[in-house]
Parts: sequence; C-alpha cells; structure tokens
Amino acid sequence: MVTDNTCPICRSIDGSPSTVSSTGLGADRVRVDCDVCGRFLVSRSALVGELSYTDSKLDLTRRALLSHRLRLKTEGYAPRDELAVVTTETLKEVITSHDTLPSPASQSAKALRFVGDQVRESYTPIRRLPPHFHSLIGSPNRRFSYRLVRELRAQNLLDAVDADSQDDPLAVMNIEPTMDGWQVYESGQNGELKQGYGFVALKFGDEVLDSFLTQHVKPGLNEQGLRIIDLRDVSRAGVIDNIMREQIRDADFVLADLSHDNPGAYWEAGYAEGLGKPVVYICEKSKFDQYKTHFDTNHCTTVMWESDKPDEFLRELVATIKRSFG
Repeated sequence: MVTDNTCPICRSIDGSPSTVSSTGLGADRVRVDCDVCGRFLVSRSALVGELSYTDSKLDLTRRALLSHRLRLKTEGYAPRDELAVVTTETLKEVITSHDTLPSPASQSAKALRFVGDQVRESYTPIRRLPPHFHSLIGSPNRRFSYRLVRELRAQNLLDAVDADSQDDPLAVMNIEPTMDGWQVYESGQNGELKQGYGFVALKFGDEVLDSFLTQHVKPGLNEQGLRIIDLRDVSRAGVIDNIMREQIRDADFVLADLSHDNPGAYWEAGYAEGLGKPVVYICEKSKFDQYKTHFDTNHCTTVMWESDKPDEFLRELVATIKRSFG
C-alpha cells in the first residue's frame, strides 16, 4: 500500500530519492511523511484506487502538480489535526482540473525567492538544495529545478558551484544571490514581478459562490489564458498570512468579491492596491443593487455576477481585466 521509500503521490519522480514513512490511522486513513511532498493523510480507498500502481490515472505531470499543492499546504506547519487529506475526490479533481504547474519563468522567480529567503536568515550560502525544492517551486522534477538554478547562475542572478555528483550530475551547491540577484529579489518582495496568474479574494464557505467560481469562473478565464487561484489552492490555517501575501505579491491582478462584505477580501484588495496591482471588484448583483459595497469601493468599477448567467459575467469580466492591463 505505502512501501518504504516510495511516496504514493510523487513516487520519487525522475529518480529523486525521498524518505517516506507511513502510519495507519484507523481503518480509513494513512499518514504519510514524504520529504518531497510533505506530511499528509491519504484515504485507503485512494491508495487502492487512483494511486494504485496498476490502475493509476495520474501521469507524472499531475503527480507533480499534486505534490506541489501538498508541499505548499504543509510548508512550515503541519500538526496532525491540520494535515491535508488526499481522497478519491481530491484525485479526481486533480485529474480533471484545468490547473497546471507554474510556468518555468514563475518557477525561476520562486527559486530565487527561496534562495534569498534562506540566505537572509543566516547570511550563509545554501550548502545543498533540500529534497523538496522542486516540489515547493512547482517544477515537474528535481532535475528540471536544477536546470533552472543553473540558468539563474548563467544570468548572474545566483552564485553556485557544481556538486560533481555522479548520482545527480546537475546538482549545485553553495548557492546564494549575486548583487543583481538581490536586486531582483527585492523587486519581488515589493510586488514588482508578475507570475502569470490572478488571485481571488473572497469569503470561503458560501455554496453558491464556491460553485460559481469552480464551475464557471476559473475554467472560463483559463480558456482566455487568464489563470486564477484562491487561497484554498495553496494554503490553510497556520501559514495563511505569509502565503497569502506571497500569492498577492506575485499575482498579475486581483479579483475581490465583495458580495458578503468580507473584511478579509477588503484587506486583500487594499494590500494589492498598495502594491500597485490591478484590482477588479466583483459582487453578486442583487446584493449590490440593494446594499452597494463599502463607500471606499462603491464608486470603483464593479462587475456584477448572477449565478444563472455565467457567460454574460465572464464576457464583462474578461473585458474589464484586459482593460486593467492597459
């Protein structure tokens, strides 16, 4: 079911070594500790179904995508009662999802940020990249992530030396930003870099809005080349503040749904505005017609949505986003 040194998600993609242990938690769940994917729970039905060696529908790219999601959700914080749970439904969503791994340019920016964050803690070069590095930045495998690091070195953004490892000939060590790299790093911290997606600020848990967003808005914008994510795609309690700021800093634009007067959505929109990001406000039509939104935003361009008219909303939303980009 879960064998030694084999994660049921990443399966040591591209020959990357990983340390894995598993612990049964009753009749229906197993806890997995993978130094690539992180800590998570997986249902036994998923293990014998979509994750089985003989009947899996997850190709390597989909596995890398799920590994990336799990790593983001468990990075730095994963107590037992907050672990992500991989179920049959989770896997079906990954298989059919329009989501993709971050672009190589986005992965490179994340790699530079990772190195900069690590070096700033001790002002010491990184001896070796950790096993989860490729999963954290969204690369399909470890070797691809190493090639990105080598490219950053060729662009004089990173200093690094070849590790001369027979097991991993692309590996590098003693990694730190150059002065040019630090300048790019600081630009990223200030929200000046873009990563090719939009961020959605909204109230979670509203059945109508969640369904409208998942079934219509995300796939509809994806067809227009406008990928959007919300905080549930990358985080959960415990890392929410830092991850949220990072996602907004890296976004090309922000969609802020004000249908519920959610303070968090207003704060996230304000944070984005402060960084100079284009913010597009959206609101459920009947709510806006009756109550408007806060006086600081009710004069701003707001695209109205009705759950039974998704196509009309998407046409106006796409046009508004494109106008925001100039």
